[in-house]
Amino acid sequence: MKLMKNIVLLGFAVLLLSSCASQDEIRKLNYQIRSVNQKLEDVKTNTVNKLQKRQASSVNKIDAMTSENEQLRALIEESEHKSGLLREKTTQDLAALTSVVEQMRTENEQRLQALETKLAQLGGVLENMQTARVQAATQRAQAAARRAEEARKRSRAAAAAPAASSSFVVVHPSGRKTRVKKGAGNHAATQAPAQTQIQESPVAEENNSEQVENTPTVAGTPFDQGMASFKAGQYKKAYKTFEQLLSGNPRGKTAAQTLFYMGECLYNQGEFDLAILDYQKVISNHAQDEHTPSALLKQGMSFEKLTDLETAKIIFHKLIEDYPDSSEAGLAKKRLGNL
Repeated sequence: MKLMKNIVLLGFAVLLLSSCASQDEIRKLNYQIRSVNQKLEDVKTNTVNKLQKRQASSVNKIDAMTSENEQLRALIEESEHKSGLLREKTTQDLAALTSVVEQMRTENEQRLQALETKLAQLGGVLENMQTARVQAATQRAQAAARRAEEARKRSRAAAAAPAASSSFVVVHPSGRKTRVKKGAGNHAATQAPAQTQIQESPVAEENNSEQVENTPTVAGTPFDQGMASFKAGQYKKAYKTFEQLLSGNPRGKTAAQTLFYMGECLYNQGEFDLAILDYQKVISNHAQDEHTPSALLKQGMSFEKLTDLETAKIIFHKLIEDYPDSSEAGLAKKRLGNL
């Protein structure tokens, strides 16, 4: 705009001076005007070209940025689509996993309930068997005592009977009668007590059979005596020793260990259902004892022996979960791998 003003002023100056200026000056002025016009055209052309170039460059940059924005928008949309699919899949997988976990929890609870019911039933059976054993042993002892008393009475009656007839009868505990001639009366009277004593000895042994069997033959504590019988393979004798020890001190320091070896005695005799109950007493009443992992392991092995593999798996899993750092947990994993 400033340049145009200068041109206009220059034109007025030319008009004013045309009247008084010389022809040469007019030519000079015309030349200058043409030069100025040429410069103006050059400036205009260069300015327009530069502006056009800049505009074209800007348009190209804008197009490139637009293209990049479109690509970014497409990538964002694709990423959002994939994220949505992933979220849906994750939600579905999580729902399926939750369903499986709930199903497994329900099945395990049912199995545990069934196991508890079975253990309760076995507990009742064990109590009945123990009661029956005690009653049978009591009856045997009473019968032996009666037989011994009857034998003593017969022996006393035979020894006190007078020699009034030509012969007399000597009564022995075995129930046999021996007729002795008259001439041998004194000899028979002196021999009768000895014979009675010899015949009575088996009865006394029968009467005291339980006491002889339970009498410890190894020095040390009752537990040491039970362990000596256990190591010698005398599992019945060891079980009775452990049982007497436990009944005398059910809450002692060795209660868990005693219960465990009672289960071991039954296990080694093949009475796996009864062994399970003694192992369960260790697990239920002595959860913090060092023998509890071993009791769980042997309980699972007992169920294996009874071909109840599902229950065995549950017990092995419980052992691994509750006592993961124990050596028994490693053995349980191996046994699970073989089931």
